[in-house]
Amino acid sequence: MAVGSLGSLGIGSGVLTSDTLNKLKEAEMNAHLKLYNTQLETNTSRQKDLAELEAKLLAFQTAVNSLGDTSQFNKKKVSPSVSGDSAAASLVVGSLSNLSNMKVIVDQLAQKDVYQSNGFKDKTSTVMGSLGIQGDENGKASFTITQDGKDYKIEIDKSTTVAQLAEKINSATGGKIEAKLVNTGDRDNPYRLVVQSTETGTKNNISFSGDDKLLEAMGWKLDKDSISAGGLYGFRPQGTGEEKDKITGQVVGNTSDKLLESGQNTSFTFVIKNGERYDRFTIDINDQTTYESLAEDLKKQTNGKVELSFSEDKKSFTFRATNGGELSLFDGGYATDAEGNIDQANYARDNKATSLLSSKFGITLDTSTPQGYNVSKDNENHIQKGMDAIFSVDGVKMIRSTNTITDIGPDITLELKQKGEISFNVTQDTEAIAQSLESLATAYNDLMINLNAATKYDPDAGTKGNFVGVSSIYNIKSQINNILLQTITVDGTITVGDSDTSDGVKVSSKVSLSLADYGLTLNDGVLTFDSGKFNAKFNEDPEMAEKFFVGHNGFEDIDLTGDRVSKFGENDIEFKEGNFTITYNDETIDLSKTANGDPFKLTGADDIEKAKNLVDHINSFGLEGLEASFEIINQGNENQQIQFRIKGTSGSNLEIQGDKEFLKKFGLSPKTIYSVYKEETGTFGVLKNTMGEMMSSDGSFGGYKDSLTKESKNLNETIENTKKSIESRYDTMWSRWAAYDGIIAKLNNQASVITNMINAANNQNS
Repeated sequence: MAVGSLGSLGIGSGVLTSDTLNKLKEAEMNAHLKLYNTQLETNTSRQKDLAELEAKLLAFQTAVNSLGDTSQFNKKKVSPSVSGDSAAASLVVGSLSNLSNMKVIVDQLAQKDVYQSNGFKDKTSTVMGSLGIQGDENGKASFTITQDGKDYKIEIDKSTTVAQLAEKINSATGGKIEAKLVNTGDRDNPYRLVVQSTETGTKNNISFSGDDKLLEAMGWKLDKDSISAGGLYGFRPQGTGEEKDKITGQVVGNTSDKLLESGQNTSFTFVIKNGERYDRFTIDINDQTTYESLAEDLKKQTNGKVELSFSEDKKSFTFRATNGGELSLFDGGYATDAEGNIDQANYARDNKATSLLSSKFGITLDTSTPQGYNVSKDNENHIQKGMDAIFSVDGVKMIRSTNTITDIGPDITLELKQKGEISFNVTQDTEAIAQSLESLATAYNDLMINLNAATKYDPDAGTKGNFVGVSSIYNIKSQINNILLQTITVDGTITVGDSDTSDGVKVSSKVSLSLADYGLTLNDGVLTFDSGKFNAKFNEDPEMAEKFFVGHNGFEDIDLTGDRVSKFGENDIEFKEGNFTITYNDETIDLSKTANGDPFKLTGADDIEKAKNLVDHINSFGLEGLEASFEIINQGNENQQIQFRIKGTSGSNLEIQGDKEFLKKFGLSPKTIYSVYKEETGTFGVLKNTMGEMMSSDGSFGGYKDSLTKESKNLNETIENTKKSIESRYDTMWSRWAAYDGIIAKLNNQASVITNMINAANNQNS
């Protein structure tokens, strides 16, 4: 019951009133809840400030993560010699590529094969009616579209409209060929059916067979002497038996006789069908070709897949597909273009081949078997001929069916755009790293402004930030700065000699580095970035920079350096089996033998020549990751010495074995050097891990954030429970006060009656 809900409380007593009870309750509420409310206000304020600080930390963490990621250091920058619309090609190079430059000459772009039909008056016009085609006895007609060895039969009847014909082609070819209606704007017959290959390249070229009258009426009159490569199935001889893997006939004359007259030449094309696969082999025949040489040519050029054999009496022969496939024959070979160049996308029948088969082999082909025929060369409805891309990369000529080339190197995509020439220079993209460092400096400075304000205490002004005395927040600054200011040592290179001239030589060395070396400096609490200094240092040794920024995991290189030796070139040194062996990558080489197994003899007029001879001998075995070298100490004076080095970079152990005294001649001894796996974390790798731990729920910041959330929840629950407890007690108190007030009211009434009686008695006596 709410205190004060009954305003009659206190009527009886005039003391135990609702107002009195409410004031008592309010005073107790304030006394008990003041501390909790103050704590809740502080908590709410801290959570608000913490959210702002978290946003700054996350921005800084994002910048750190990008610099602690190896992919940032593998980005490539491609600089073309020509840009914009005039560029012959574009190039995209990914992180897995080691490409540094490329020259591309584009001679021809790949394009689709495109046909158009003759015109139709309307898209709803029937095909057969518009073209005057009667069809078969059932009023139907059909034709076949062939592409890349696959036939798609298209059947129509007298009700089929030109729009429906387009749908039939699209449905039958499963998206390999696209058919669509185009309104050309012609006054009489504006609608034409356009049929094109979905993809570019000659292997996707379209050819036809079927109802000759229908195809001619459509505008696609066939040239049956010209067959698309993807539609050449070959012919079987007339009267062929059941053995489809063989073609037999009679030898005319002797097997050593020449097949053609002087100056003549032709070709046969053999086709082997295995399932849905077709293998085609064109064999050229000239005036020097005999039966026997044809057999040899077949074996070589088909890799033994087709053989020509003769009977014992050399009077008959057999062409046979050795893999058991169905063997067919085509009386012709590759077509030629107008300039006489071989066109491997098409085949052409040759009357000389037809005659040769008949006169020398006794074979007449059954040409009723449908092939994928081309239309005539001058057919205007063949509006675009399918072509392969022809281009060269660094002087190497290449042919592809597409203009998007992805197989010329790992993580390389070359996009051909137009005829022309272009060069590409590929470098590491330092701009992205520089931008990330600039973003890091900005994010750091924003973070520190917020962090300083949140942890600042000003005794003079009597103000303090919300996180004064909160170590979880206060220590963030020192954690970050300790990492940013640290110096770490990595494997890199240094320049020995004059670094400003060609006299300077880069050598491998341990190098101590800090962010200041790369243009990132911290002065008076402000982080600044110098891009010029960064680029200069980064370009000195990009690999070293990556190790410093991110880190490096892997097996350490093995670098075996022998003792210095001299005058071993004065006498002959005989290498005997087992005297000097090297084992690397689980492969052992014995230096008594050359790479091809011949005995090795160390030659040379002096120490230097013999050292070079030995080093070249070791390297000739081509052990991956192993390289031998030598250094000349005090060259040219009487103290000249040779020092051999053997370096391994593939992570394998290196084992030198042999005769101890023999190895000593070269400053070496029997030993095994083990490759050590090493994990190194760079500056931003460390900072990335630190920020991740800090922001996690178990970290200093994340943990403090969770503690504020829990504290707020607990405070709100405590306040609510305290309110309920006080409300409950005062409800009970009200009930008691009401009862007391009733008793007092009764007593007051009784007292009033007695008083009245006394007053009445007194009045009577007076």
